[in-house]
Amino acid sequence: MKGLFLTALFLMLVMPAKGQLIRVQSMVSRDSLMIGDQIHYTLRVEADSEVAFMLPNIQDTLSNTLEVLSQLSSDTSVSENRTVVEQHYIITAVESGSQIVPSQEVIYNIGGVVDTARSMPLIINVYDPVVDTSQQIMPIKPPINTPLTFKEVLPWAGAGAGLLLIVGAAVWLLVKFLKRKRDPEGYSLKSREAAHVIAFRELDRLKDEKIWLKGEVKQYYSSLTEITRRYIERQYEIQAMESTTDEILHAFRRANREDNLLEEMLKELLELADLVKFAREDPLPDDNQTHLNNAYIFVQKTFPQFYSEEAGDE
Repeated sequence: MKGLFLTALFLMLVMPAKGQLIRVQSMVSRDSLMIGDQIHYTLRVEADSEVAFMLPNIQDTLSNTLEVLSQLSSDTSVSENRTVVEQHYIITAVESGSQIVPSQEVIYNIGGVVDTARSMPLIINVYDPVVDTSQQIMPIKPPINTPLTFKEVLPWAGAGAGLLLIVGAAVWLLVKFLKRKRDPEGYSLKSREAAHVIAFRELDRLKDEKIWLKGEVKQYYSSLTEITRRYIERQYEIQAMESTTDEILHAFRRANREDNLLEEMLKELLELADLVKFAREDPLPDDNQTHLNNAYIFVQKTFPQFYSEEAGDE
């Protein structure tokens, strides 16, 4: 209890003030557990809209005594002035005693200046399991007959849903074709949505589908880079859909001379996607979610400058 009180007091003293440009926090669901038990670990990054940042790539360990079992989820929310990213993990401890959850570093860029923001380290208490030696050792339980599981039904349900999607897409294309044929002038004069609105909607759809969890990693990166390329093509008028990665980066560099971190973020995404599609690269599960988050950040950090330019022209 004394250690917990000191930790809480220390966190209160170093808590960032409201209105800070970027804030990095680490949180655990509870501060004590037994060896082999599991708790939730959360990394939260909150930054102003003018701050570009890259998330740390958390793999299978946090320290020598703390292991990462899996990533539960990763959520990104974008408002007019703030970006909030939360990554949730399940961790466990392999050694008893007071263990330190190390701080995490987030590299960020503001006004061309690159710096590092860090979360505060945490302390958790790990106990050895208590064994009641007075009780008799029980025999191994026999296998249990289980009913039909959702996993067994899933392939059939997926096939049916896929068929419905194909039929629905065919009907939608037919209606669209007939509508254009019936009224081509009215169809061509439809108002065009902003590039970032389309990109956010398509990224939300890709995020909800989570097709990389179904083993469709190549299709996932094809969709992610297609969304990014179409956004660049609409926003910057760069022929991104028909260009190579090097050609896109060269054109983007000429259009975006102020934020090198955005160019580096775009380069990592496009080059990794090329390796997945053409060299059979197999990224780690955490990389898939990290690049999706970076795509959100890329769109969120680039589109406001066009509105600023239009306001200046007026």
